[in-house]
Amino acid sequence: MKVLRKISSAVDHGLTNFYRRLGRLIARRPWVVLFICAAITLACCAGFMKFEVDEDAEKLYTPQDAPSFTDKAYVDKYYPSDSLSVKVLSLDKAQDGADVLNKDRLLEHLRAYTLITTQVVTVDGKDYKWAQVCDPVSATSSTCQVDSILQLWGFNETALRADPNVLSTVNSGSVDADGRPVRLNWVLGGITRGPGGIVVKAEVLQTVLYLKYNPATDDDQDSVPVKWQERITEVAYDNWESAVLAQYVSCDGAVGRESSKAINRDVSRLTVGYILLIIYTIVVLYRNSWAYQKAHVALGSFLAIGMGIATDFGLLSGLGVKFNFVCQVLPFLLVGVGVDNTFVIVSNYFDQDPDAPIEHRMGEALGLAGSSITVSCMTNIIAFAVGTYTSLQALLSFSIYASIGTLFVFIYQVTVFPAILTLDARRELRSRLGVGCPCFGCALPCCCSADPVAEQLEVGNAGWSLDNNVNKHAAYGPSQAPPPARPVTPPSPSSSASAGLEAPQAQSLPKRGGAAAGSTTSAVGELGVKVTVRPASPGEGEGKGAVYASQPSAPVRDFTTRTITCCGRREFNPHDDQLSTKLIARWLPAASLHKYGKIVVVLLECVMLGFAIYGCTKVYMDFNFRELFVPEGNWLHEAFQVEDRYFGGEKVPVSAFTREPRDGRDYFYHQDQLQALSTQFAANPYITDVPAVTSWYVEFQAWLNGPVSPYKAQLVGNRAPNETAFNAWLKEWLGGDGRPYAGDLLINATTGRIFGSRIDGFTRDVQDGSWAVRVVDSTRDTVAAAAPDLDPMAFGFSYTFWDGFRTIAFSTVTNVIIAGAAVFLITLLLLADVVASLLVGTMVVLCDVGVFGFMHYAGLTFNSVTCIVLVLAVGIAVDYSAHVMRAFLVSTGTRHERAQKALVDIGGAVWNGAVTTFLAVLPMAAAEHYIFTTIFKMFAVLILLSIWHGVVLLPVLMSWIGPRSYRDYEDAPAAPATPVIAM
Repeated sequence: MKVLRKISSAVDHGLTNFYRRLGRLIARRPWVVLFICAAITLACCAGFMKFEVDEDAEKLYTPQDAPSFTDKAYVDKYYPSDSLSVKVLSLDKAQDGADVLNKDRLLEHLRAYTLITTQVVTVDGKDYKWAQVCDPVSATSSTCQVDSILQLWGFNETALRADPNVLSTVNSGSVDADGRPVRLNWVLGGITRGPGGIVVKAEVLQTVLYLKYNPATDDDQDSVPVKWQERITEVAYDNWESAVLAQYVSCDGAVGRESSKAINRDVSRLTVGYILLIIYTIVVLYRNSWAYQKAHVALGSFLAIGMGIATDFGLLSGLGVKFNFVCQVLPFLLVGVGVDNTFVIVSNYFDQDPDAPIEHRMGEALGLAGSSITVSCMTNIIAFAVGTYTSLQALLSFSIYASIGTLFVFIYQVTVFPAILTLDARRELRSRLGVGCPCFGCALPCCCSADPVAEQLEVGNAGWSLDNNVNKHAAYGPSQAPPPARPVTPPSPSSSASAGLEAPQAQSLPKRGGAAAGSTTSAVGELGVKVTVRPASPGEGEGKGAVYASQPSAPVRDFTTRTITCCGRREFNPHDDQLSTKLIARWLPAASLHKYGKIVVVLLECVMLGFAIYGCTKVYMDFNFRELFVPEGNWLHEAFQVEDRYFGGEKVPVSAFTREPRDGRDYFYHQDQLQALSTQFAANPYITDVPAVTSWYVEFQAWLNGPVSPYKAQLVGNRAPNETAFNAWLKEWLGGDGRPYAGDLLINATTGRIFGSRIDGFTRDVQDGSWAVRVVDSTRDTVAAAAPDLDPMAFGFSYTFWDGFRTIAFSTVTNVIIAGAAVFLITLLLLADVVASLLVGTMVVLCDVGVFGFMHYAGLTFNSVTCIVLVLAVGIAVDYSAHVMRAFLVSTGTRHERAQKALVDIGGAVWNGAVTTFLAVLPMAAAEHYIFTTIFKMFAVLILLSIWHGVVLLPVLMSWIGPRSYRDYEDAPAAPATPVIAM
């Protein structure tokens, strides 16, 4: 512990001295600092030329080490997705379950189909008709692939009108004019069957149109298939009206594009957050005095933050780090974090003696503020950086941008903002001396500001010296332990300052009466900050061991100026408390740090923790990309609801694949396994029978044994007699009746042998993430057992999401633990106290548990988006507690006194920082997209929990078990005896 105590003292003094020197340097050369930082920002902005947004949801929200990505690589290579399916759903206008299998409604549905397929879409000056963009039935056919009940009449109005009994046609074999099967359960929804299983009624007509599509080249918003999909949607909703049918369009391929549109609309609305932040910051920095006014400095703070964000985005873009949708919220987060630093710096600036030289004020302000914001920012950076230890691309990119962005915002907040504050401090003094322009005055000498003020800028004003320096919080206990007391000689206007600077003779402020805050019995602190040993804190009562020390008093100097308005008080004192300080440092501790208030606080924490733990046990895993990423009210969302109601919910396509036989023999010798695979895959409890599994092998066998088979007499055991016949007959079938299945087989052009095949099906309605993981495991087990010699695999493109569920939970828990451990270690390094680090770490854990438990009550599930916020919560939550803990560690007195002193020193700034962070995410409450609404809900409760644990619970715990002050570890010489009065 002795070593750690020495480290604590060394770290504290090292950080403070570094920032003091930095502050003085900036105060001497503010324009040089601004120029250098601006040059760095502009250089990094060159990277925007390589700025790129990653919109691949599969890559962003699924761990890239999920095992299904290996399967996906195989499917992409041999079975590329070459179709974009668009579903047109028609149901009765009244939507009361009326039958649509009558001639009038079928004719209306045919009219809609005809209107769609007769459109011409122009892209880049070239016209594209339906026949040019539709996906053909097979490589050898020019017929457009369309699944519809209208196939039974060849999409011909005359044939449909001439049909005397449409129900009889529907139930008569369900094969169209080209011999293609019509799957009634796929093209009809809400089917009612009569005796013998015949269809007597249907409530929905579904026509599925397939467009040629290459994901690698056609995913662009201006590609031909996308433009055609948009035209189909436009025609179905805007250009078609019917008195009997309501129409909807569904397209899974449009989910990503509609999601992007919603995000872009939300981002434009979220700029309101910046306006709220600016307004609030201006209000907080407002002072009712032209001299001390700092409202305009808020713009300097946002300039520094903007430079940090621009440097972050430009630099990382230049290095090839892709931006993504989750990163859209990053500017709001960085602005919130940056404004927090602004409040801390300005708070410490106003604590200083207004008559002190600018260099001294900036040095002391940054010396005190820099140490505190270093602790919070470094823990943020480390916590965000830990997020890079993940295979989730969205979290990886966000963590890189967040950690580097936080670093740059921090750097500019301790360089650019102090430089701007320095220039305004010059204006402040000129205004106080009455030599600047009206109202705000000037930062530089010019036509309306005189040069004699330069003397006050360098050596102070009104006879200031280190001996009579005044600090705002002197009356509330020392921020530093005083060195040995020595007599304080009242300075005269001609006396020299202890720093060897001659006090100014001209332009001193007139005395207006009234003692300056903090001009109490005092000694000179090590940092040149006025300190005092004070009476007991409010609420401590008598008998607490507080002492008074009697020493000579310094002459009273008046810091007040006339107010801007004529209402209320006529004098403004810069050392008066602002509303936020009164709220957090005066009124709150009066209740929370009262002996009964402490008990109430702990009881409330226990109740909240109980609710949080219960919520944690109820949160489940789910990530329905199709529903979550399409806003309510969107045309897709309405169509999905119709699908869910009439077609059994979200049925996801899944296939059983066979590959090169492991024994090297022809598929002819593995027909038993092909049959078993077809049967067992269809019988899997997670595979639906509507629509039914389609197996090329079953259909091929049905053709060989059918009434029109030319080879029926040559079959042996209902199968081809040998390998040669099997392959020859299969090729013949694929060129004729088996054309729809040509894409399901991979045949070697040289040997004529099959080296891969596919059997298609659909899952039952997707329920949640755990159910999806069971689907993956069950289907894989089924195909592995059915065809072990054909190297089988089960795969659907949703498997990349579902397979990721099993790794997301582990990855999130791992990242949170690593982030928590990293935050504890960096907190231990910077605070250099085990107890302090444990207390701060406990606050972080309680916040994260609270956020996770809140997910249950907010209706959120555990998925790739929510896990990102849980990891980031570690870094955000530590901010508030770290500030308060460090203020506690650098103060002296009893634990109770130091707990209140910490709130006096930093509580107002912490509160303002929490409010600005909340305002940054507040506009997300009105967002459309799931990402933004989820982040708002989780961040809102995170901020509330963080401020509760940081300024309410933590001070209570510190008052009981808080660590010793840094000053208690310093070996100071014994002070001369002074009269002490025990209270």
